[in-house]
Order: sequence, then C-alpha cells, then structure tokens
Amino acid sequence: MKLAPSAAFRYLSAIVFVAVATGLSLLLRPALPDGFLVFFLGAVMAAGWYGRTGAGLFAVVLSMVVVDYFFIAPYQAFVVELDELPYFLTFLLSAVVTSWLGSARRQAEERQQAHLDELFEQTPDAIMLVGLEDNVLRINREFTRIFGYTPKDVLNRPSTNLIVPEHLKSSTVEARERLYLGQHVSLETVRQRKNGTLVDVSEVSFPVIASGKCLAYYLVFRDISRSKRAIEELQSAQGELAHLSRITTMGELAASIAHEINQPIGAIVTNGDAAVRWLGQQPPGVGDAREALDCIVRDANRAAEVIGRIRSLLAKTGTPMVKTDVNEVIREVLLLMEHELHRRGATVTTHLAHRLPPVLGDRVQLQQVMLNLIMNGLDAMSLVNDRERQMEIRSMEKGDGVLVEVQDAGSGWEDQHSTSMFEPFFTTKESGIGMGLTISRSIIEAHGGRLWAERGTPYGATMRFSLPMTEKPI
Repeated sequence: MKLAPSAAFRYLSAIVFVAVATGLSLLLRPALPDGFLVFFLGAVMAAGWYGRTGAGLFAVVLSMVVVDYFFIAPYQAFVVELDELPYFLTFLLSAVVTSWLGSARRQAEERQQAHLDELFEQTPDAIMLVGLEDNVLRINREFTRIFGYTPKDVLNRPSTNLIVPEHLKSSTVEARERLYLGQHVSLETVRQRKNGTLVDVSEVSFPVIASGKCLAYYLVFRDISRSKRAIEELQSAQGELAHLSRITTMGELAASIAHEINQPIGAIVTNGDAAVRWLGQQPPGVGDAREALDCIVRDANRAAEVIGRIRSLLAKTGTPMVKTDVNEVIREVLLLMEHELHRRGATVTTHLAHRLPPVLGDRVQLQQVMLNLIMNGLDAMSLVNDRERQMEIRSMEKGDGVLVEVQDAGSGWEDQHSTSMFEPFFTTKESGIGMGLTISRSIIEAHGGRLWAERGTPYGATMRFSLPMTEKPI
C-alpha cells in the first residue's frame, strides 16, 4: 500500500513545479515569448495532480505572482496595466481550471485504485501476484487466512519456496512456463501453509499481459479441504450403503425363497395328513390316500422346480422362456388348489377365452403368480361370512397381449394401502411376510407385462396382469 505524501511535501512540490516553469519560461522567452502560458499551466496541473486541490491552488497563486512580475507589463513590478488585465484574468481562470482538472483526475484515479484494492482484499479467494522471477509482489487477506503468511513474510520472496511442497516443485515450474507463454492453468493440487501443514486447493493461474508482453502472474487459490472431506465421507457412506444394500438383498432373497417354497411345502403337509387319516380308516381309503400321495409328489416336484429356478438365477443362467398357454397355467393351478379351495369353502368360476394366443414365458413362474393371486383372494375372503366366498378368473385377448383377471369377494383394502401393496415386506396379514405381490409383479414385468390392482364395487378386489402375446391365433 502506497503512503500519501505529507501536506508540507505537497506544497513544496507546488513550489518546485512553478520554479521549473519559471526557469523554462525565462530561458526560452527570446524564442517563445508566450511559451510561459504552457509551462505555468503545466506546472499548475502537475501540482494539482500530485498535491491535490490545496497544492494546486497554491501553485495558481505562485504562478500569478511570477507571471505578473516577469511576463505582464509593466515588467518586474507587481502591477497590471489596464489593457493587460483581460489577458491576466484569462490566464488566472485557465490556471484555476487546469489545477482543478489535475486534482480531479488524481482523485478519480485514487478512488478507482482504492476500489480495486478493496476488491483485491475482499475477494473470497486467496490471490497472489507473482513477478516473472517468481518473486511475490502482493497477497490479499484471504491468502493470509489460508496460508498464514502476512505481506511482510512474502514480499519479494520466491513463491515456490513458500507454498509449494518439495515433491510438487517440478510440476509447478512447468506450469509457470505455460503461464509465461500466455496460457491459463487450472488444477486441483496440494499447497503448504506457513506452519508446514498441507491444504487441498483449487488453483487458477493466468498471466498479466501488456503490449503483448507478460509482466507478472496472478495465482488464485480456493480452499477445497472441506469439499474433499465431504466427497471422501460421501464415498465412505456410499460404500456402507452398498454393503447394507447387499445385506438387504440377501434378506429379500431369503424371504423370496421362503415365500415361494412355503406354499408347496404347506400343501405337502396338508395332503400328508389327509393320506394318514384315509389310511387309518376302516376300511382304509386307499383311493383317496393314493390321490393325496399324488398331490404330495406333484407339490414336491413344484417345490423342486422353484429351488432349481433359484439356483439357475444365482448361477446367472437364463430363465427358460417358451411358448405357454395361459389358460393351461390357470387350470393347472386350480387343480393344485382344489383341496385348499374346498377346505376354505370357496368356489371359483372361470371365464377363459377360447383359443387364447400363447405368450412367451416361464410356466413355473406364471403358475407362481396365479397361485399368489388366488391365495391372496382366499385370504381376503377368509373373514367374509355374510356372502358367498366366490372368486372369478377370466382370461381374454386384449390388444397385442393377454389379460388375466382374478376377482374375489373379500373385504378389499383400505385407501392408505393402495400405493403400498406392491412394496417389499408390506402386508396386512398377521403371518404374512409381504413378498407375494412384490415377487409377482417382478415376474410379470420380467415377462414384459404389467400387474396392477383395482378395488371392487361394492366390495372385493380385482387383480389384473397382462402379458404380450407371441403370435395371433389363426
């Protein structure tokens, strides 16, 4: 920061400027009789610019005295003839205006410089001005805050010795060479504080060029330590989240396996109990027992198919997608559930389209979807006592696909559950695990279809799913 000259020095400078103008005017008077006008006006302007308003006006007074004494008749006398008075007053007015212009220009320059200095100091980034020899010319307050150096600590010292760690000095020298060639340099790096600690910074450097020549460099730093720590913490949190997600996925997989094999195992137990009872009768119900044992074998095979499909999934093998008749899938599931329907006192009415076009899918998975939807309907009707436990199943061709509907006469669902029923682990059953509809929707979507639900009127619910057909029926 430059120091303003004292008042005595400013007035002394005014005397010097007027004395120089007097000497030049007297020296060149034979060749330039009126040249004194230029010299004294120049002296007044210089005094006003350098010494400000007071010194400028003081120079005007001195100039008037000298001009009156040496250059306006009568000469060497402090008297002005009447015919010279306009000339004298014109010079006086010109001198005053010139002094004012000089001081006004200086004040404008000082205000502009003060504004630039304030911007330099108040900027939120650390700034260092470096000469071509790497000598520090200036720093701002933010630089002092980040790096701990005061202006006295760094003035005219090599910048690389102050803030650049030893292992980064070679790359810094290369960056300075690029600056000298007029290029801008932007990077994220590490710099060293006064106390020897390191700080992560974003550094932007650019040359100061005048008349095509590089005069100095501006280096602008921003402390990014917090953002770097935040990124590292975020990455750590993402790692923890990924770990938690893997654990959650394992839990969902376990729930899925339990859900899918629970029903065939439950059917095996039920049919096994029935076979024991029939064999214990007198005479033994051999035919009924044989039928129950056949159901046990069928359910065991279905459970084995479920396990086999899960194993193939874990082994990353493809799901066997073949042309499948949806009506056959529905009939097979109803045959498997015949005993369960009878036990629960429910009846099923089917309205299956004639010659339904085939779909491309996994028969076991589609059976699992139908089984889940029918079991959900039976559960919904389990508490219904004021009407028949009637279920209707429909299949039809709809646009470019096949549509299946499972409508029950249960109690439906509450409004707050309408957007949650397909979410994992959501259930309204006391012993449910909340994976049936989630798994079913995943299966249907994997087949390129859609599964959704609608409330019945005035009661019950209708579950619908659509699947794209492979070809039109002939």
